[in-house]
Amino acid sequence: MTNEQIKYSIETGRIKLKKWDKFSHYGIVAFLYYIPTLFLIIHLIDYFQGTPRPFREGEIWFMIIPSILGLLFYRIQKNRLKFKSIDTMLTRKEIDVVIDNVANKLEWKIFMMNKKVLIAYTNPSFFTGSWGEQITILFDKNRILVNSICDPKKRSSVVSMGRNKQNIKLFIEEIKKAAENRIL
Repeated sequence: MTNEQIKYSIETGRIKLKKWDKFSHYGIVAFLYYIPTLFLIIHLIDYFQGTPRPFREGEIWFMIIPSILGLLFYRIQKNRLKFKSIDTMLTRKEIDVVIDNVANKLEWKIFMMNKKVLIAYTNPSFFTGSWGEQITILFDKNRILVNSICDPKKRSSVVSMGRNKQNIKLFIEEIKKAAENRIL
């Protein structure tokens, strides 16, 4: 993740994906708009060739339903890019201990870690229902931003069978426990 992507992500509260990662993340949306676009192009070609034909009822349904589903999936996928924010007074060393514990429990493979960002991936087995997740953690003063999405470097996926929520939930719980133990 570049400094520009980190800055954008902190300012907007959303992950800034690379171009190919965007295509993978929003792949279901492109797939759903393919059929309506195809029907529209066919009718436009007929129109410009001087042989326009009216839309048939079945064609209209093949345009409306995927378009609505495409819009719905666009909103879902866009919302998945939002970070969860955690305010904390833990030091970076304490946070790193929490990260190590959670990474071991959930089998995260740390790809990149520096003073501003941590990016980790999972490689679940075939029977888990997920192709893998990308976990992104940003460190911003006294707050941590965390997100988990289906790994955009693998097959496009819309569901992770709860693994994305599990990654975020366990990390936040462990941060809160570490903060409570620090106070005691």
